[in-house]
Amino acid sequence: MTRVEAEYSARMEKVLAAATETLGSKEKAAKWLETPNRALGGGRPLDRMNTDSNALEVETLLGRIDHGIYS
Repeated sequence: MTRVEAEYSARMEKVLAAATETLGSKEKAAKWLETPNRALGGGRPLDRMNTDSNALEVETLLGRIDHGIYS
């Protein structure tokens, strides 16, 4: 595994864990990650895993959802 692949995998693991905790199941988390999201400019959260800053944006959104501040 290359460094880039390892970093991507680590980001995915972290975001999937956060989504699972926020949404209640891995199935719901996987569906949410694959669904276009208005708060991400219509993009899929899954497509944001290419950089740390984009993954952080997804994590922040999950935090907002968890606290009822979704917009």
